[in-house]
Amino acid sequence: MKKRSVLFAVAAVGLWLAGAAPSQASTVTPNPAGHQSGLTYEWGVTMGANDSASYTGSLGAKSWAEPGNPAGAKGWTHTSDWTLLDLTGTGGPTLLTLTLDRGVTGSLFPAFSIFSGVEDVNSDATNHTWNNTGAISWATNLTFVDHLANAGGPNGTDSGTGQTAASDSWVLNPGLYTLNYGGNPSFALGQTGSHAFSATLTTAPVPVPAALYLFGSGLVGLVGLARRRMKA
Repeated sequence: MKKRSVLFAVAAVGLWLAGAAPSQASTVTPNPAGHQSGLTYEWGVTMGANDSASYTGSLGAKSWAEPGNPAGAKGWTHTSDWTLLDLTGTGGPTLLTLTLDRGVTGSLFPAFSIFSGVEDVNSDATNHTWNNTGAISWATNLTFVDHLANAGGPNGTDSGTGQTAASDSWVLNPGLYTLNYGGNPSFALGQTGSHAFSATLTTAPVPVPAALYLFGSGLVGLVGLARRRMKA
């Protein structure tokens, strides 16, 4: 009886841990079909509530913030890298973590922006600049969410050594999102050319407080039951 009760409690904990482990069910699609007429998306990434996805590419040194461009038009649309992120299958609020690393070639100072929505209507063919820290005037189907700057700050004018990796997290509802990856040098760095990047995305479910409480209460109850049976 003691052994069976202990195994029952351990199994309950094991099921919870299994649910918390990455499911590895994500898909990464280069140049996703149907998403080339507005923004030219280089990647389509579909993720569930507990996934991870990694991919690599290259982009321009000043693609996220060109120091000489005016505020509101700092980034270069055609030399940065755009990802359409599909979180419609997450089933609820999800913690998304994005890490953008310097790749194996070049000396990228990575920075990124995130928007909700997908821009398949307004073409980037004649719109070569975009706003890295707010609404994009010509991409009316995107809503700005957040950004993370690096060595050059959001305007590319600050000096500094910068970081070889940039990372941030957000709690996002199910839906479609647009991610922009780019380079963020300052005037002092004088970078040019193309630089490699490595992107890693992870998702984790955000527990509903009531459900979390019920789960915790149930787990405590199972442990208590096991203890009582062990004493019997």
